[in-house]
Amino acid sequence: MTRYADVALPVNLEREFTYIVPPELAHHAVVGARAVVPFGSKYLTGLITALPAESSVAGLKPLHDIVDESPVLSDELLRVCRWIASYYVTPLGDVLKAAMPQGFSPASKRVARPTESLTAETLEDLKQRAPRQAAVAALLLEKGEASTEELRKRTRIPHAASVVSDLVRAGLAATEERIPRPALRPKTIEVIHIEDRTAHAARSALESTPQRKKKRRTLLEGILAARPGEMPVRDLLRQTGSSLKEIRTLAAEGVIATGRLEVSREQDFGTELQTLGIVLNEAQRKTLAAVTQAMDAAAGGTFLLHGVTGSGKTQVYIEAIRHALALAKSAIVLVPEIALTPQTVRRFKSHFGDAVAVVHSRMSPGERHDAWRRAQQGDVRIMIGPRSAIFAPLAGLGLIVVDEEHEASYKQFDSSPRYNARDVAVVRGGNAGAVVLLGSATPSAESYYNARAGKYTLLEMPARIDDVPMPLVSVVDMTAERKRAYAALKESLPPESRAPLKNFVQPLLSSALREKISERLERREGVILLQNRRGFAPFVECADCGYAEMCDNCNVSLTFHLAKKHLRCHYCGLVRKPHILCPNCGGTDIALRGAGTQKVEQEIERLFPGARVARMDLDTTTRKGAHDRILRSFGERKTDILLGTQMVAKGLDFPHVTLVGVISADTQMLLPDFRASERTFQLLTQVAGRAGRSTLKGEVVIQTHQPAHYTLAHVVDHDFGAFYEEEIRARRELAYPPFSRLVLVETKGESEEHVREEAEKFARALKATGLRASLLGPAPAVIGRIDRKYRWHLILKCLKEEDPSLAAVREALRTAARQTEQKRRRDVRLTVDVDPAGLM
Repeated sequence: MTRYADVALPVNLEREFTYIVPPELAHHAVVGARAVVPFGSKYLTGLITALPAESSVAGLKPLHDIVDESPVLSDELLRVCRWIASYYVTPLGDVLKAAMPQGFSPASKRVARPTESLTAETLEDLKQRAPRQAAVAALLLEKGEASTEELRKRTRIPHAASVVSDLVRAGLAATEERIPRPALRPKTIEVIHIEDRTAHAARSALESTPQRKKKRRTLLEGILAARPGEMPVRDLLRQTGSSLKEIRTLAAEGVIATGRLEVSREQDFGTELQTLGIVLNEAQRKTLAAVTQAMDAAAGGTFLLHGVTGSGKTQVYIEAIRHALALAKSAIVLVPEIALTPQTVRRFKSHFGDAVAVVHSRMSPGERHDAWRRAQQGDVRIMIGPRSAIFAPLAGLGLIVVDEEHEASYKQFDSSPRYNARDVAVVRGGNAGAVVLLGSATPSAESYYNARAGKYTLLEMPARIDDVPMPLVSVVDMTAERKRAYAALKESLPPESRAPLKNFVQPLLSSALREKISERLERREGVILLQNRRGFAPFVECADCGYAEMCDNCNVSLTFHLAKKHLRCHYCGLVRKPHILCPNCGGTDIALRGAGTQKVEQEIERLFPGARVARMDLDTTTRKGAHDRILRSFGERKTDILLGTQMVAKGLDFPHVTLVGVISADTQMLLPDFRASERTFQLLTQVAGRAGRSTLKGEVVIQTHQPAHYTLAHVVDHDFGAFYEEEIRARRELAYPPFSRLVLVETKGESEEHVREEAEKFARALKATGLRASLLGPAPAVIGRIDRKYRWHLILKCLKEEDPSLAAVREALRTAARQTEQKRRRDVRLTVDVDPAGLM
């Protein structure tokens, strides 16, 4: 009887492909295993998603091979991946690729080799009549064989594959499709097996070794001193100063036996012992009881934990995980990448040791692969990481924690699949019967609305641990501050000497913030400063004509970076030197406008020359371990002031910090996005929560040119409830989420005319489906060009009462995509983003 397999492939098509299972592969073909299959003229690796009993498709091809001995994806995870593909209107192959750190093996490579007909004489003839074929043929004769990609690079012939085809037709070359071996394998080290027999053989060898052979004797003495078990060869060589040649000699003589031992590539984060003896307070116990009761009942459910900063949410997570482990269950802890500090990891490691695995973007592919393997084999029961950790292959899932659930970084926006890990956590928890615990001091409007509506269970922790008071927050009006500073300078100068007033520049730090920093430095207390812009100056402008340095590839200004004295685009990465003379008017008055973290750092060092300042932004944390070194130094009080972007706003707990300063609260507040106010409130509340987390009183100074903005009033009062009521009222009036769902359709390409035409064509196709949603656009995106590609946006707004699950809209999107796909210009890319995190 013929057997079939449905395979999802990493291709941009929303369908799976059916293949025949050959008899010799029948026992290996299981759902969740990777298979190598013919696809056109190539071989691709995909995942077996089903084994249908029959198929009506004619002319099916057989599977070529099975990659895995056992499934790499469980049925439970496969169901989650199918939901993501369906809800976010994306190919299942893309989702599966994201769900597996080993991904799909690369596509097959075409390898060419010379035939017996290709001789030196033939080559000379080719040089006369076909120089390109001769160049490729000469390289094949030299190397014996080469891939078409290698031939393209070595000969610099763009169409080397076509040239190879010409040689094949002439009988001078042969080709085959070769499938590369998986790149990621377990890491192993060479070890010596230390046992009784080894000790006896080493002792005999030592007795017969002359005194003059000191290195050999030292090596044998090291073996005799080693404990029974597996001893890494590199450790023995380091201890004895011997050579690998001596090891090989002893192994050849039968004195020792060597082998390979699999080891983990996991980073060592250390431990944090001071949190081990914490006793929960009443609010924590009440919250924990609600969560553990749901776990005991195996009823699942989603809880939203709204706890102020410093209320002890992390300890609740830890105790809930402990309860899950006691029930023989596993747990996933999602933490935003920016808040996944070594300090956070150490806290979990201190409680659960080797049962914890960590994944994050700075890990090498090998480290990530090891963490996944350990989880799949059941060696770890807890996975901590950013959004990708939601795919952790843990069996018996009992708890999913989503810390800082409001964070936009849980939404993948730059590549397919564009999923939100928080929402996927809710779906995965529901499928697995696990409890989902969403936590935040500033919940998203959508999650808090769901909790108030009864969809989630709301848990509140309204006070800090040990009743530590919330920090005192004050707002400084920088417009009034500028006027005062200008008036003071004017007053200090005689009328005839007031020329410097023309070049007056407002200080970055207000007098109030400068005074409070000075007080903390005197008392040896910690200071954290937030400036959510990196670089030195966000834009460079000619003071004579207004010309600004713009990116050649994007519709954005270039940022000046002081360290390398260059201009950099933070969107496409373009780097170039700034102009000395204005290219527009030839003027020499080139001004650096605005302030990034580098400029603030320079100002602090000028005002407080004795202070030790550490800057933490993307520029200072690119090297592995830099993040941890900066925070350890600050925690050990080797630095006085920690300055940074939003990296310093989350996941940090330093008892000696008593002052937080926000250099400019306006950076995010004035963005053209309906979530701008909400994100400003969240960021300011989070960074304010870094102050006064112990018996030392905390204080926060927020500098702004918009002191009357309602967001700031609620930050000062620490009143999330009042902010939510005001925000939700505006959302209701404008029919924004949570009262509707949004879909952002983007067309992108190097020709603006083609991009506009494709956007308009897709809009017409959508309208023709009878779409039950508001259609806004198409129109140019807020940032109309990034990395030489023009961008047009089309926004769909669907009221939840009309299409609660967005099913009708998603079907309309698929229909419009199918209708426009065949005639779509190849130079224009169309993407669909369901529930976008931003609209810019």
